[in-house]
Amino acid sequence: MRFQVLGPVEVWEGQTQVLLGGPKLRTVLAALLLARGRVVSDSKLTSLLWGEVPPATYTAQIHTYMSRLRHLIGPQAAVIRQSPGYLLRMPLNTRREPAVLEPAVTVDLLEFERLAAQGREAHKRGDVVAASDLLSAALATWSGPVLGGVTDSLAEDERPHLEETRLSVLEQRIEADLARGRHADLVHELMGWVRAHPLRERLRGQLMTALYRCDRQADALSVFQEGRQALAESLGIDPGPTLSNLYQAILVGDPSLSAPVQRMVLGAHPVAPGLLPAAPADFTGRQAEVAELKELLAAPGKRSGPPAVGAVIGMPGVGKTALALHVAGLVSGQYLDGQLFVDLRGSRPDPLTADGAVGEILRMLGADEDELRAPADSRREMCRRRLMGRRTLIVLDDVVDERQIRPLLPTLPSCGVLLTSRARLSALPGIRPVSLGPFTAADAHALLQSIVGAERLSAAPQAARTLVEDCVRLPLAVRIVGSRLAARPQWPLDRMTKRLAEPHRRLDEFRIADLALRDVFASSYDRLSPSAQRALRLLSLLEAPTFSTWTAALLLDLPLDATDDVIDQLVDVHVVDLAFDTTTGQSVYTLHSLMRSYMRERARANGSVRERREALERLDRPAHFSLGRDEGADTHRLASRLRLESALACGR
Repeated sequence: MRFQVLGPVEVWEGQTQVLLGGPKLRTVLAALLLARGRVVSDSKLTSLLWGEVPPATYTAQIHTYMSRLRHLIGPQAAVIRQSPGYLLRMPLNTRREPAVLEPAVTVDLLEFERLAAQGREAHKRGDVVAASDLLSAALATWSGPVLGGVTDSLAEDERPHLEETRLSVLEQRIEADLARGRHADLVHELMGWVRAHPLRERLRGQLMTALYRCDRQADALSVFQEGRQALAESLGIDPGPTLSNLYQAILVGDPSLSAPVQRMVLGAHPVAPGLLPAAPADFTGRQAEVAELKELLAAPGKRSGPPAVGAVIGMPGVGKTALALHVAGLVSGQYLDGQLFVDLRGSRPDPLTADGAVGEILRMLGADEDELRAPADSRREMCRRRLMGRRTLIVLDDVVDERQIRPLLPTLPSCGVLLTSRARLSALPGIRPVSLGPFTAADAHALLQSIVGAERLSAAPQAARTLVEDCVRLPLAVRIVGSRLAARPQWPLDRMTKRLAEPHRRLDEFRIADLALRDVFASSYDRLSPSAQRALRLLSLLEAPTFSTWTAALLLDLPLDATDDVIDQLVDVHVVDLAFDTTTGQSVYTLHSLMRSYMRERARANGSVRERREALERLDRPAHFSLGRDEGADTHRLASRLRLESALACGR
């Protein structure tokens, strides 16, 4: 049995969720779990359940809640009456030091605290690799905004402390990662955390350090100035001495800020590195894709020929990394010589080079500083030798293109490789691509339910279905909306549906903490060529769900061949999808509706009103546009069926 409070308050028996009912029973359970075996008094329970005005029958109601809780959790844990209240007793194995819960019962909060304590101890010993892994595992026990589904009184009492503890562990994990020399991987993550917590000086200092080690001194200094302004405006104070001293050290290029190089060795024998990030605890659906990739990567010691190379490809926000990490976790036990993870940063402005990625892999495999300074060709050969005969799984996340990863692919069948990319990677020989689309309605609903809670969705089934469709079943959109609702248990679901129904603020709702749909879409848009960017802006003006090459040619004012070329660029990076119109028997293209909403914003921000108006006028009067072939009449018939937004033509 598994008890959860670090997210929605839930109980799981194996793979089956125990239905707790409304917020009061969740509050009772959470209060007992948070007490860690101590008595929670009747007066405390009364205050948490009803505030300052309890009902006359509060004693009987508390007794009823405890009886229901005993029935739901069965023999795995005991709800005991002990004056002046109740406590929750779970089976402890006292033969261990310290005593821990028996394996049959887990509590995510206790697991978080245990792993965090072990991570801190590892950091004190100087074992930053173990510290990073343990602290990452601790943070992975969180499944969403803490204490989801409880009363406001309990949430207000406990949530600030728990969130502060989580942020402290996060800062310690980042400190360990900086000590491991992983500064390049941390920049994007830290930017999100600093945006979410602009007054937290330790996070800001860690971002400054990471930027400085990436040779971005000016950006690091700018981050300090932004922090000083935020502190002055919010609190009327200056940065503390630690942040100010870091600022001065960056100004003078203090050598102590340089990144250390870590070796993963134990005596003379390399350690088998297990460096996979944790997969999402609420991973949902994708059964066919999981089965296909598991089969591909299975039995590395029995294969012959080239290594198994699988690729998860798809549009931004579709869940590629989540699938890859889930599958990697399932097969990791077959790769006994190590599992490596490299973020190639393909969707960011500063993608990792092939040589930089080879260096990251060598660090993980225990290379020393002299080896890392060897010429590029030597380092590639060294990497191949270290992987020779080893059953090693390599996950290469966020690949830009084939050129970036060719030098990284091992040549022996004992290794397995799993890639994620927005590009199709068609030029890689022997690759097995798995293309991800949006969720099915059932899987999208299942993910939303795992975040928000089954009871809340079942109380408003129509609103739940509407939310899934408002997210257009895009996994990242569903996760963001679900997390926002979990953080606001007092909100009815239809409040969110109404907010999502407002077209001009729709994308504003898809943001929480460091997750923002706009940022994900922008990372794809910004890497496109100017011609492809213009094409996307204009194609977003179409109201029709699909379009043909002829329609695009009219809209873009290009010959058909040139139109094919630019659309191929968009298809290759999964910004536009290729489809098939069963009524006409022709290939057509689709633009995901959330992507269309974002591109319309870019059309208003980056294109001229005249450009948009002229594009729409070409669709209204296709006879005045020559394609150089006898296709004008067909294009005219197609264009006449399109529904266009007149507001956009007027420059909105």
